[in-house]
Amino acid sequence: MPKISVVIPTYNRGEFTVHAVESVLAQTYKDYEIIVVDDGSTDNTEELLQPYKDRVRYVKQKNQGPSAARNTGIRLAEGEYIAFCDSDDRFLPEKLEKQMEFIEKNPDCKFLYTWYYNVNDQGEYTKLRKPNTCENKEQLQYFLFIRKFTIRTSTLLIHKSCFEKTGLFIEKYWYSQDWDMWLRLAAYYRGYCLEEPLAEYWLHEDNRSSLRVRIYHPEIIESTLKLYGWDEKKIAKLEEKYGKRESQEVQYPSKNPGNGSDSTDVNGGSS
Repeated sequence: MPKISVVIPTYNRGEFTVHAVESVLAQTYKDYEIIVVDDGSTDNTEELLQPYKDRVRYVKQKNQGPSAARNTGIRLAEGEYIAFCDSDDRFLPEKLEKQMEFIEKNPDCKFLYTWYYNVNDQGEYTKLRKPNTCENKEQLQYFLFIRKFTIRTSTLLIHKSCFEKTGLFIEKYWYSQDWDMWLRLAAYYRGYCLEEPLAEYWLHEDNRSSLRVRIYHPEIIESTLKLYGWDEKKIAKLEEKYGKRESQEVQYPSKNPGNGSDSTDVNGGSS
């Protein structure tokens, strides 16, 4: 069995998907499998992936959204660890090797994310994104909750057993499903950050994050407060300990009953 299963969900992103696959095949670490979950594409994705059929497990399903596509990949995965590579992202060549080296040195690490680059449509690096390194699980929970930083899906390496506690991605969530999952992971595991850019987030007009939709925002906030056992008094104490919110982006459900804009970039996915 492979040590790592790399899950690539995709939907009508044939050329992007090829580049994502090639970035995994270029890894210096070789003990992995690649699972491409095609979430009902109507473009030429399947045709473009034919040259890679001996090195990629290609699965096509009816269009069900990014959460369902990732869940299919998790269920099929044979690896001990799962890495996600959104179809419009790319791994840098030493990503998996350096992550496995980090885990070997930190055997309690089940949930590892890294820094990453923003890349424009000309292939130019436009920004180095540096998610915070948190001292403990509580700090990670709080920083994720207030969105002090975001975790890019394609930087994650997660022990597959983690999903036995957290459950899989919630399939009705077509937006912010990543944020919801990281909040649930943080309920049980201290997330570690490898402070080095090891992935590329390619910005283009079809990025899900550019849709700026907050459809499930109040529901995710409410479920997280229940999961963590937090109330406004607890959050006030966390603000004193770790710092106040820098913006009002995260609002309690009672204060935000409707939909609004959401400018975070945690919504990468297959659609």
